[in-house]
Amino acid sequence: MRLEAGEPGVGMGIYASALWLIGRDGALADLASPEADAGALELDVREAVALGKARAKASSATRIERREVKVGSNG
Repeated sequence: MRLEAGEPGVGMGIYASALWLIGRDGALADLASPEADAGALELDVREAVALGKARAKASSATRIERREVKVGSNG
């Protein structure tokens, strides 16, 4: 009854049993599949973009620093 009411305290085992009873227990593998987790994939993409931006910024700062050192040593 708690499962059907959508109560958040229902254990995962109850859901697994209910899926097994209706012959949909194979769907559990898809549920746990990282490829099917669009939220996690989007988070990974956001983190990769942020990392790329941070690396580009650091690389740019290093190039500017090297130019300043080079110009300073020539003077």
